[in-house]
Amino acid sequence: MSRCRKTMADLSAMNIQDSESRPLRLRHRILRAGWWTGGGFVLDKVIAAVQLAVLVRILTPADFGVMAASAAVLLMMLTISELGLDSALIAKEVVSEDDLVAAWTLSVARGFLMATGIWIMAGMIGEVMRMPALESLLRVHAWALIIQGVQSPALALMMKKLDLRRRVTLDLVRRIVEAVVTITIAILYRTVWALVIGQLIGLTIGSLLSFRLAPCSPSWSLKRSALSYFVRYGRHLNLTTLCAFGVMTGGELVIGRLLGPESLGLYQVALAIPLLIGARATALMQQISVPTYAELQQDQRGVIRVFDLQMGLIGIVYIPLAVTIGSLAPIMVPIVFGTQWIGITDSLRVLCLYSVCAGYASVMASLHYGVGRPDLQVKSWVGQCALYMTMIVPMTFSFGVFGAAISLTASFLVGTVLQALETRRLLGRSTDETFASLGRTGLIGLVVGALLWNGAGQNRIAIPWTPEILAMVMAGVFGWYLWRVERPRLQTLWNYQSQVGV
Repeated sequence: MSRCRKTMADLSAMNIQDSESRPLRLRHRILRAGWWTGGGFVLDKVIAAVQLAVLVRILTPADFGVMAASAAVLLMMLTISELGLDSALIAKEVVSEDDLVAAWTLSVARGFLMATGIWIMAGMIGEVMRMPALESLLRVHAWALIIQGVQSPALALMMKKLDLRRRVTLDLVRRIVEAVVTITIAILYRTVWALVIGQLIGLTIGSLLSFRLAPCSPSWSLKRSALSYFVRYGRHLNLTTLCAFGVMTGGELVIGRLLGPESLGLYQVALAIPLLIGARATALMQQISVPTYAELQQDQRGVIRVFDLQMGLIGIVYIPLAVTIGSLAPIMVPIVFGTQWIGITDSLRVLCLYSVCAGYASVMASLHYGVGRPDLQVKSWVGQCALYMTMIVPMTFSFGVFGAAISLTASFLVGTVLQALETRRLLGRSTDETFASLGRTGLIGLVVGALLWNGAGQNRIAIPWTPEILAMVMAGVFGWYLWRVERPRLQTLWNYQSQVGV
């Protein structure tokens, strides 16, 4: 028996063992996976925060800008060739060894092709971006695509069964290695190469460990049935990721071209905390959500209950967190990042709203992918991307980094509305209470945030401290609402047992 087949057999045995306790199985697996991923996420981001706090005092904004440009180019190549291999394996009801072998073959071939393309075009890209240092950085950074492509395809099977303990362990080990190497090189040499070398060594350790934690010995093979499935599934996902790239990374290319590497570095640091909340945390949720929705496809009541619970959690956690970060930004930025970064304060505040929208959009994306409707994501992302493309150049040219932050946030506001409309059509009137709760929580949070912003920005008003007093009152009302209305509603949803035992 091959090692890939052994991993599949182990997971199947876990399925059979759990089948006797079906009413509680999925719910307990979600809870267990949530504890592992949540704990791993917190530790990972503590490490990332420490790394960032050290590096911003050693490296310059231009260093961060050049690295951001290199990362943007790599992400562009990944996006253009996206097939959604992991998502396809998770969504497929029965995964065969041929599927794993085909996924690994496609992943490795894709990595080599992309790295070769970047190596050839590195000089031209550096000239277009007006960053001479980018050429050599890109040629080394391109190895990340190859290293990432060779990791074990069996990792997707663990995610499919919500067995995330080993995946979290792998990610934490990789993150610790990357942080130690990056900080050490940065302290010794004070160079942007610390970021590249640290990432490459971390990815190498991660790929090697992936075969230890999810054993698999794949060969080179592309069976027609497996290949056609990946192409068919990735068709919609590819267009979605292209639009997402245009929104999330296209702006970075515009900033680098119009304003230079220093402004791009400022934008990257301003986006760091909102991106941590809006993208990294929600990507964590998707690891649990997509397999859950896939298993509940035949139980609409179960799907609606999980969706309602997740949307409520976003409101009760993300909105207060975004309001707090936005209100404390003038104090937090010079303390955490240093006085040289104080110009990012207003951009950080605007991007806190982006993080909330990204959280809600991620829950709806998990639903659409989990129930096999990636086409719904295409519709909303096309509209969102079109708006962003019309705004980013004039707003960046007129208002700099702050204008770019407004463009990103506005596009995500529109995208969230479009996804809500598609979700409403998919699930029907049963989601009315969910979106009513979203509206109430979002409106109160927006009012509190606006008052806090006004209070921090106004020094001379007719009645001293009026904005601060109003903000404190509204914050109290918001806290009371979350505790007395949203918390009991979410607790009821969690305690309720659906017919398949969520």
